[in-house]
Amino acid sequence: MTTDERTASQDKSQGESLAEQIGLTDQEFNAMGEIGAIYYQQGELEKARTIFEGLVELNPRSAAAHAALGALYTRIGEDDRALEHLNRAIDLDPQMIAPYVNRAEVMIKRGQAEQAVADIRRAVELDPEEKDAAANRARALAVAIAEAVQAAQGKH
Repeated sequence: MTTDERTASQDKSQGESLAEQIGLTDQEFNAMGEIGAIYYQQGELEKARTIFEGLVELNPRSAAAHAALGALYTRIGEDDRALEHLNRAIDLDPQMIAPYVNRAEVMIKRGQAEQAVADIRRAVELDPEEKDAAANRARALAVAIAEAVQAAQGKH
């Protein structure tokens, strides 16, 4: 291989994700994500974390991988890490609903109500037919926030 060929090969590999470099298909990548989701749902969070972190390493441009890892970090209380991945997921795919809802939950915990409300509003806007589970969770959060505000106003 000549120097020019080696340079061209390196340039190409720098633009490809590790998943692409090793020939991992989208179907295989998605199947790994589904396994991680099953672990997450079953409460096997360390196994899910290993898979989701691996998926982000394999393809850092995957909004779904960042969203899944952000959700996991939200669930285990690693809020700074959660925000890093939720923000990245939103940057990569602003139409994905779940990262907005998870980010809103972190913002509520941090007392950043304006940001939380903005994220809840965005999640609901993205689901006008009320079919997405994450958007429905956002709707429930909005009701809970409204009730908390009313209760706080009633105590004053």
